[in-house]
Formats: sequence, C-alpha cells, structure tokens
Amino acid sequence: MTATTARALDLAVQINRVTTGTSDPARQLDELWPSLRAVVPFEAAWIGACDAGMRGYQTLSAVGHNARNRAYLESRDFSEQVEAFGLFRRNRPLRLRDVPVPPAEIPTWAEHWWPAGYREGIGVPLVARDGRHLGLITMYTDSPAHPSDEARDVIGALAPMMSAAIDPMNTVAGLAALVGDAVAGSVVDHGGGVSTLPGMPSHALLAQDSRIVLTAVAQLSDRRTRTSFLWPDPRGSDDYVRVTAMACPPQRPDHLAALILISPPGDLLGLTHRELEVLGFVIDGRTNQYIAHALFVTERTVAAHLEHIRAKLGAPTRTVAAVRSLHLALYVPPQLAEVAT
Repeated sequence: MTATTARALDLAVQINRVTTGTSDPARQLDELWPSLRAVVPFEAAWIGACDAGMRGYQTLSAVGHNARNRAYLESRDFSEQVEAFGLFRRNRPLRLRDVPVPPAEIPTWAEHWWPAGYREGIGVPLVARDGRHLGLITMYTDSPAHPSDEARDVIGALAPMMSAAIDPMNTVAGLAALVGDAVAGSVVDHGGGVSTLPGMPSHALLAQDSRIVLTAVAQLSDRRTRTSFLWPDPRGSDDYVRVTAMACPPQRPDHLAALILISPPGDLLGLTHRELEVLGFVIDGRTNQYIAHALFVTERTVAAHLEHIRAKLGAPTRTVAAVRSLHLALYVPPQLAEVAT
C-alpha cells in the first residue's frame, strides 16, 4: 500500500462522518482539508454546490482563496468555463495538464490562477448516483508535478463519497420516510422548479406550476412547516389522494424549498367531496355567506353541509369540526375548490 493510498483510506473514513442537514456543514467540510492536502499538496482549494438552475455555484467550504477568487468561483463566468471543459460530461477529475489548450488561452487560468501563483490544479465533479450535478471540488498547487496521476485517481475514487456527503436530497429523503405510505414525491426549489424525489416515482399532480404544488408551497411558512390536504384522484376514480408538504430544513446549498408527497387518503369518515370543500373554507375562517357565494350554492345548503360534517366528525361546534378536520387533513383547500366563476 502506497502512502497516498493509506492517506486516502483515512480520508474516506472522515468523509463518511460528514452529515448533510446539520446547522454547520461548512465546519465539517473544513475538517477534511488537512487530509485532502495530504493527498494533493494544494495551496488553495474549494468545494461549491450547484445552484438550482446550474447557473453558478454556492461555496460550501474554501481554504487559501482571497475574497476576489472566491467571488470568481461563484460567478457565471467560472461555471461557463467548467461547462466548456465538459467536466460533468467527463464525470472524472480533470487537471490543467489534461486540457489540450495552453494555460494562457484559458481565461480562468490566464486571469486568475496563474497570477495567483498556481501552476497546476484539478477539478473534480460531484455527481449523485442518479446523475444530478451536485457541485465541484477544485484544488490548486504551486508545482506542475502535483497532483500526480495516483492522487488524481484517488480523488476520483473518493468523489462519489463526497457527492453523497453534500447531497441535500439525502436529508429530504429522510423527511419522506416520515410518510411511510407515500407513493410518489417531488422537491420544489425556491425558484419554483419541481424535480422528482430520487428513488420515488413522479405523479401527474406534481407537475411544474400545478395548482397542487402552488397551493402546498403557499401553505408553508416560518410557523407552519408541514401541511396536508386531500385532492380527487386524477385517475378518474371516486377516491382521493393525500398531499403532504414539508418545508426543507435550512442547509447549504439552500435552494430546496419544499418536499411534496402523494399518499393514499386514509379514512374519509364518509365525508363527501362537497363537504370536504366546505371544510376547507371553514378552516380558512370563511362565513356561510362567503362559502355559499364561492361554491355557488345557498346559505341553507352550506348550513346543511355543516350539520352533516359535525355529525360525521363527532364535533359539537363549527370550530371543533375545523380543528379536527385540519388535524386529520380531511379537507380540500379553498384554492382548489370548484368555486363559482
């Protein structure tokens, strides 16, 4: 076993200790730099996470870079250089000497790294198992001899472990496990983009800009980090699906906003579609008059619905019915009800 291999094994153990979703993941990543430096004797290094639109990077951890270079690493210009090199298409580490272009013709090197005294470097793509581009590791040395071929291969072998360590989807998948009967799931980023939760199928209700997604995200707030409600099954049956949304925990990268899951509805206690709609308005604090106008029915009809609702929920009052239906997620949100036009 070579010295580089032995150091790599120690580094692998350290990487496995990095936990996503913690309040201070940067500190955990910072602790990896001494072991990484033992493999690649760098002068400066950086770990960045792709933003939601792959337009740039957010710094997760850095060492040896001044503010100007840090800003460049987070710029669109840098991400365009990464794209031009085809780093993610290659899906393996790339050193300066591996690029068939002189450093003077590479803007990144000519304008930033060569003047900073760096003579060699390596870029390592961080890619999830399902092919998502998670981020990038870069390390810069003051000697053209480093990183060696062996060090390049070792860092490449460790890259999947680093990818798993920084993947925010691992934390989200833990949240999804709380809804044990979920049959589909998607994640919404802060820009409104929707992507399927890895390991789970997609669902027609969770399409981009769907009313379900917009309603679920709108119901989440600083004080309400979880919401659940019903919606008719789009397969055309008389059944429903339960929609559960949870706010993603604050972590770096912080572009994920919400997790939305689809699961079976559970016991509806005999509540009809119209009664579930009325309950949504009651939970929202609306009067009988407002509900009647919204649903294009009479106030007498609304009162009759409420009488049936209280009986089915065993609720002595309107307020108790609202509390119980909210707790049991037995309602259709007003934003989704079949309101009059």
